[in-house]
Amino acid sequence: MVNRARGGSRSVEVLRDLRESPDLARARRVSILVGANDLWRRYVPWEDHEPVDPDDFGRNLRRLVTICREASATEVFLSSPCTLHADPDHPWNRELETYRDVMRSVASRESVRYVPMGEEFVEAQRRHPEVKWTYDGVHPRPVGHERLALTWLAWALGLPACPVEEIPPRPRAHRLGHWP
Repeated sequence: MVNRARGGSRSVEVLRDLRESPDLARARRVSILVGANDLWRRYVPWEDHEPVDPDDFGRNLRRLVTICREASATEVFLSSPCTLHADPDHPWNRELETYRDVMRSVASRESVRYVPMGEEFVEAQRRHPEVKWTYDGVHPRPVGHERLALTWLAWALGLPACPVEEIPPRPRAHRLGHWP
């Protein structure tokens, strides 16, 4: 497995980086998690990044899928963006639902796997408001990363799911003192 993620990337940067990735030619499975920064740039400026509207986001996703297929990927997974604020019902998070809808539509139209990471993350936040899932409403704490990983494994690989009504169990190798 190769992780090509870069913090702060929008679909525009992911598209550019994927085109330039020498590892892509060997990848059989490609998982893409993108979308939050496309919207977030409307509210939180960063570098020279402009927000990416939902229509352009959809076009970028279709290009990403095409590039992966042309590079011989046999499976492509589109994982939905999670949150932009600690309150799951914050207007930014509600607006992010539009990007999830676009991603779900592209996944269906392009016949690739859709992984509802954002939907399950938000539902876990609603069911367990006492858990601090993220450091800042965006970046997951260890329990949030575990939630995301278990969601991906269940939806993409068919491994046993961790129901959203449950807090993910603390991994044996977890070295930090506090869980969740």
